[in-house]
Amino acid sequence: MAQSYKIIDSVRKATEILEYLAHQKEPVSGSDVARAVNLPKGTVMCHLVTLEETKLIRRVGDSFELGMGAAILWARKKALLEGVRDRAERDLVALVEGR
Repeated sequence: MAQSYKIIDSVRKATEILEYLAHQKEPVSGSDVARAVNLPKGTVMCHLVTLEETKLIRRVGDSFELGMGAAILWARKKALLEGVRDRAERDLVALVEGR
């Protein structure tokens, strides 16, 4: 029997906030974020300061934008994928050359 796991609401909310910020060209206020994700401002602000602490977002004055932490996570993943691709290319060359 497959195990069923419960969805953690705070993670879902944080993801919605990150996705909203990722689509903004300029920093946005906590109130703007709260309206966009349909959550109380207090809840959103708690998420924002936590995400700021983890560097996933950054504060610009009284507003917020996506931070470099998100870019660093993607850069690490990209580097890992490039390593996999490079190994696969070497393996293919070896197969073609009959090594």
